[in-house]
Amino acid sequence: MQKGAFDTLPASPFTRLRALLDDVTPPREPVSLALGEPQHAPPSFALSAVSENIEQYRRYPPIAGTPDWQAAARGWLQRRFGVAACVSQAHQVLPLNGTREGLFLAAQIAPPKADGVMAMPDPFYQIYASAAVAAGAKPHYLAATPQTNFLPDLDALDADTLARMRALYLCNPSNPQGAVADKAYLEKALALAMQHNFLLLVDECYAEIYDPHQSPPPSILEVMAASGTPDAPVIAFHSLSKRSNLPGLRSGFAAGGDGAMQAFHDLRQIAGPQCPMPAQAAAALAWGDDTHVVDNRARYAEKFDFAETVFSGSFDFYRPHAGFFLWLNVGDGAAAALHVWREEGLRVLPGGYLAASHAAYAAHAAPYIRVALVADMAVTQDALPRLKAALETFTQTATHGAA
Repeated sequence: MQKGAFDTLPASPFTRLRALLDDVTPPREPVSLALGEPQHAPPSFALSAVSENIEQYRRYPPIAGTPDWQAAARGWLQRRFGVAACVSQAHQVLPLNGTREGLFLAAQIAPPKADGVMAMPDPFYQIYASAAVAAGAKPHYLAATPQTNFLPDLDALDADTLARMRALYLCNPSNPQGAVADKAYLEKALALAMQHNFLLLVDECYAEIYDPHQSPPPSILEVMAASGTPDAPVIAFHSLSKRSNLPGLRSGFAAGGDGAMQAFHDLRQIAGPQCPMPAQAAAALAWGDDTHVVDNRARYAEKFDFAETVFSGSFDFYRPHAGFFLWLNVGDGAAAALHVWREEGLRVLPGGYLAASHAAYAAHAAPYIRVALVADMAVTQDALPRLKAALETFTQTATHGAA
């Protein structure tokens, strides 16, 4: 069979991880620190809403969401970012079956351009690149390294690339590094989008998981509102997966500029799956409550406190502004991941598996591993010291081998 456009993309990082580890039997009960799947308890009142509205599965849901869902999503946008006035039109806030679905579909409304490209951070969430290819564009990777504060360097976009740009994907806060783009950075991104006629797609799914001692991450919607451009070519994406520990609910939303969201609404009318009404009922309750989010954030902070006692001064450890990952420089992420699995039964994700397949791009991520602090505190307190000890033996072995 002839190769298709998607064959140009790197394989799923978890497919690659299984290929790396699954032929090795670990010496003890495995513990996964690889998958960013929240393990904290979700709000029980939201889950109850699913069963209480079970009969609503008999109905086709409205594409724009139920009135209760709309009120809750807009209420949260106002409480968190103060932007309800700039997304006041009915089509400017739309429910999604998880942000992954929305991030993929939104690329289809990007302005068409000859030899078009869609830019994105590298390392990156793989949906960005697959969305670009599905929309007939070429992924253009922007390295996010310590030298760029783990954010894509917007100054690296030359005139030719900007002329061909159809969309720019940003992840703020970033995955996996936990960096936060400030308003000045977002203002620059918005100015470029408006000047060069491309769509700015900002994945803000980790916006509620941040260090309580630091300022809350800003939204591109705040920048859009402050600039007085309610028709900006902007879409922001939010989710209950991380905020409310509800990844299985598959519930998120998109919000943005008037014209972009009208086009997105119109596309969803003919190509987008509606969100089931029981899920919308649960989501409305979750968006309407902030208490469980504060508790969730505090539990992550406790785990980062512990991680700091374990890793401070080692493997370029830093405490991220946001998110729930450690991004550790171990020299060779894939070899280290295999070593800690073989020695301790700990599953971590090589940083290079989150990067573009081209060696020039993968090199800056390959030295790292991503460690997800999603398990409970007891598991975390057991696993992290074991991980550090295994990484120390790995680096000693690697050093002696090189000598």
